[in-house]
Amino acid sequence: YFISRNENIEELINTKENGKYAEQYKTTLQTFTDDENISTQRVNLTLSSLQEFIITYNTLKDDDFQDPRKQISVNSRLGFFGGITNLVYTANPGNETAPLLGAEWEIYSDETLKRHSAFVQFRYVFESEEYKYSEALISLNYRFKIINLSDFHFYVDTEFINLNFYNENYIIIDTENPLNNEEINRKDSELNFPISFGVGVAYKITPHGFLTFSYNDVVSLAEDTNGEFPIDFTLGYKFKM
Repeated sequence: YFISRNENIEELINTKENGKYAEQYKTTLQTFTDDENISTQRVNLTLSSLQEFIITYNTLKDDDFQDPRKQISVNSRLGFFGGITNLVYTANPGNETAPLLGAEWEIYSDETLKRHSAFVQFRYVFESEEYKYSEALISLNYRFKIINLSDFHFYVDTEFINLNFYNENYIIIDTENPLNNEEINRKDSELNFPISFGVGVAYKITPHGFLTFSYNDVVSLAEDTNGEFPIDFTLGYKFKM
């Protein structure tokens, strides 16, 4: 270990003579911090003890000094994606697929909780020719990176809550007189707590950007499907802001 002040740098040493440690590092620390009344008697030659001593000294010297251990660096990524879905959590009697577009804002830290992140996602599902249903959905999600390498991530996503604005057309059938069939348009919104899970991968293709592929809403603990196998795939790109 070394201590530095202004242009002076000196090694902190603790030699052993006749079975006893000389603790020269305490004298060195005292010399470098003699302009403040701070004791070196309980300082050990370990990283945590030295760090505590230096931070205490810096705090005494500078009222604006901030303990770096209390600072959490928060970063964010913005992503855009597109894909297809068969909307298994809606009626969709013909199991039709529809295109979708979306964006997400992810918050994470490279220093603490490296495998964890939270993100807000927006996605819009367009109505298909066969299934007259569209939706705009805003959701709050959590991501855990099972594999967290510098250029590759494999993760599990959990969707906790979403606000869904949907528009659907459906037909009320008159079995006695088909000419009286009535087409109804309904627009509404729902607040849901799906607790649904999906998986995804991200591969780094630029210094600050990842190509992403996700299989979304594979299973939900709180919502029932329409009985069909879930199809919800997206391909996108996200970059560090």
